[in-house]
Amino acid sequence: MIGAIAGFVSSPRGKWATLVLWIAAAAALISQLPQLADVSENDRALFLPADAESTRAVELRQERFPASGTPVLVVVREEAGLSAGTWAGVERLEAWLNGPSGPDAVQQVRAPSQGQAAGSELVSSDRSTLYVLVDLAGEPAETEFAEHVASIRDRAANLEQPGVEVAVGGSGGLTVDLVGVFDNINSLLLVVTVSLVLVLLVLIYRSPVVALIPLASVGLVFALAGAVGAAAAQQFGLPLSEQTTGIMTVVLFGTGTDYVLFVSARYREELARNADKHEAMRRTLRGVGGAVASAGITILVASAALGLATLRSYQSLGPVIAIAVALMMLAALTLVPAVLTILGRRAYWPKQTRFDPATATPQHPGDWQQSAYGRIGGIVLNRPRAALAVTTAAVALLVLGLVKYEANYDQLASLPDNTESVRSFELLREGFPPGELSPTNLYVDLPEGQQALEPDMLEKLDRLTLAVARHPGVAGAAGPSRPSGTSAPPGGGPGDADRFVSPDGAAARIDVVLDQNPFSEEALDLIPELRELARGEAAAAGLDPAAVLVGGDTAEAADTRSAGNRDNWVVLPLILLAIGAVLAVLLRSIIAPLYLIATIAFTYFATLGLAVLVFLALFDHAGIGPSMPFFLFVFLNALSVDYNIYLMSRIREEARAAPLKEATGRALARTGPVITSAGLILAGTFSALMALPLEELVQLGFAVAAGVLIDTFITRTLIVPALVAVVGRWSWWPSRLAHAPNPPAEPGQ
Repeated sequence: MIGAIAGFVSSPRGKWATLVLWIAAAAALISQLPQLADVSENDRALFLPADAESTRAVELRQERFPASGTPVLVVVREEAGLSAGTWAGVERLEAWLNGPSGPDAVQQVRAPSQGQAAGSELVSSDRSTLYVLVDLAGEPAETEFAEHVASIRDRAANLEQPGVEVAVGGSGGLTVDLVGVFDNINSLLLVVTVSLVLVLLVLIYRSPVVALIPLASVGLVFALAGAVGAAAAQQFGLPLSEQTTGIMTVVLFGTGTDYVLFVSARYREELARNADKHEAMRRTLRGVGGAVASAGITILVASAALGLATLRSYQSLGPVIAIAVALMMLAALTLVPAVLTILGRRAYWPKQTRFDPATATPQHPGDWQQSAYGRIGGIVLNRPRAALAVTTAAVALLVLGLVKYEANYDQLASLPDNTESVRSFELLREGFPPGELSPTNLYVDLPEGQQALEPDMLEKLDRLTLAVARHPGVAGAAGPSRPSGTSAPPGGGPGDADRFVSPDGAAARIDVVLDQNPFSEEALDLIPELRELARGEAAAAGLDPAAVLVGGDTAEAADTRSAGNRDNWVVLPLILLAIGAVLAVLLRSIIAPLYLIATIAFTYFATLGLAVLVFLALFDHAGIGPSMPFFLFVFLNALSVDYNIYLMSRIREEARAAPLKEATGRALARTGPVITSAGLILAGTFSALMALPLEELVQLGFAVAAGVLIDTFITRTLIVPALVAVVGRWSWWPSRLAHAPNPPAEPGQ
């Protein structure tokens, strides 16, 4: 297969036909298909597991409470005590929100008044802080909703005066701020990534032409993959988040540049051995085509494994990454060779590679030790056990950082401190239980024919409300029987209970305020307890326990954590096994893939340990983002396996004609500069994530970049050659190469 492709794309006519076909196909598809931005979603509920309780709670809310809005909190704090001027400003804000000039999405406004401040749950006990609750209709991730929040923020800013602090947040404000960050991520990430790759390529190869070839080819595939991926998502109903484009950007530029470098580096080597540029490309693809295809297939298999995840954010990412990498692999085997063949030696201008007849003859024994990587290889191969012990011990020290590992599920902690929703939470918890930021919602779907506001049912709901409020982790609760909260007497004014009852009266909602940050891990731990308590009390009150659902932001985060933990234990080992299977097929061996998989896992845990030390001990982050270890594993292992494949396939190629030590040394000398260049570019690509304002993406960018550098300079340069030397020709068992006589060393060896 590779031979047929090589023969066509490197032929005098085939190279032009390949180029024209790619340009025509890309232009047609990109112009006709949608783009990722057109099909991306930001509704977090879409990415929860389909059978999670919080997902069912969202579905119930959408069905039974269609007019239920998203809460936006206007928090006002005056440390010396709320003054008459501040109260007057709050009254004007309330009038504007309820008036014709306010946002038309306002469904309900609950604001305290100065005369009733003492008994209002909207005013803190020390009378220093209040909040106005605004229910806004619409999807918080949509542009129109963000515009409504922006108008409220502009109006609320008029309340600020000396000694008065105002910030607009709540669940709606937090979502708007998160979406706003992602809106700027993709364009910034693309600019930073392209700039980094271009600078690194020019510095490494000192040739503007060979530096532009990867960027041009990856850029074309990027646009094409976005269109094809969007069409696939639209066709199969895959929910795609705003993160998808950003992740695809770094993966595509990282892998694409690697593949192009593998081809261009080998082509330059073959141009020195062959006078005809077409023959040089044919030999290039026969030499590295299998490695490029295997590297691409590895990521395709890893992407397929994401389909087994329960988190739909992981599931939907798999097909998009698979489409992008498949197209990039195809481009690396067809488009890039065609362009390089057309340019020939001019691709490496101004330092063009000349045909040297001396290089066409067999290499002189030991000549590989003349290069820097050859000399390093010589040291490792002369004392492989010592080299293996020292390097393994050094890297193992990083693994100890995992002792301090702690996950952080707080979305607020991921945002910059000056984000308004973060500031609103800080102001709110100065005077209220932190759970006021985002109450947990308890829904009760009543039996057919029963109404929530009937006296008998109100009594049952009141019993359930009080039972939940007595939980030690709960600060209070409000529902149809106690619309002003459990700290106030039952009942309320006319219509107060309506906001807790569905329009048809057949479903009720109880808002539960936790006594801690609703996004903290401790709050997430409360959700299973609250669910068990609510079902037990519902049964005792004569309600159907199966009709009780606990949802809300905290419950969604808890369900996400459970699903993520399951995916870590199921999907990640499957990815590792898949990588091992691809290596076994490529190397026709069982032994080598075993120790190569071990090095992959070892590098991963060392990298994660380093990230923990850097961010928790050095930068004092609250914890590691919950999805960071998962994505680190996927990206680091699926991408760095390229270097395993490139190095080991070259060792196998050289071992057919040379003793294993010399074959390993030659392979290291030949592939070392390419792997180093590719590793630096891949690390630079992912480090672009560190320019973004989200803490979790900063952690991921650093971790992948650090892991790639560890893999490039230590694992692939020192540990793997040492393992090959220690294991010997058994590395190739059960293939014939393991039993073949070791070619004799040349004189002087």
